[in-house]
Amino acid sequence: RSVVYKARRGELFYYMYQQILARYNVERLGNDLKRVEPLMDLREYIKEGYFPKMESAPRFDNTKLSDVRRHQDQLFMDIEDLEQWSERIKEAITKGFVLDESERHIPLNIDVLGNIIESSMASPNRNLYGDLHNMGHLFIAYAHDPTHRHLESFGVVGDLATAMRDPAFYRWHAYLDSIFQQHKA
Repeated sequence: RSVVYKARRGELFYYMYQQILARYNVERLGNDLKRVEPLMDLREYIKEGYFPKMESAPRFDNTKLSDVRRHQDQLFMDIEDLEQWSERIKEAITKGFVLDESERHIPLNIDVLGNIIESSMASPNRNLYGDLHNMGHLFIAYAHDPTHRHLESFGVVGDLATAMRDPAFYRWHAYLDSIFQQHKA
């Protein structure tokens, strides 16, 4: 527990990814590319394919996120859950508070918001606000084979050591950053 409950943990989660995203955008601008487009609609196609040329599975151009039904991996996830968690988080931002598991109001600040989006034991209510950040990674990681029909493993976004190699990582984090920016506005 002491490892998870660190001072400003949620705020540092926001800050770290915001800085990674800022650096990525500077690199893009320096190469005459536009800023990364957030993955705002979880049902849209991911335009960019990614072929890691390693042991990880590729993702083809215009791959659409879909429900994950991988019986062998005992992994069952619905896009609708991500959408609901996202809407609940945005509603909490609008109201200025979150509900804990006892339905008590907790004032929303950047630290609480970061703990909810990243979701750990520090989240006041994991059942209500879900695991938006991590599950988003998994949806992208399994987009190429959500039903395990082709017996493919997860893509690079599903592994912390390789996630930042895939352009979809930055689109996902640009979306998450837009939620933080809504809070800061």
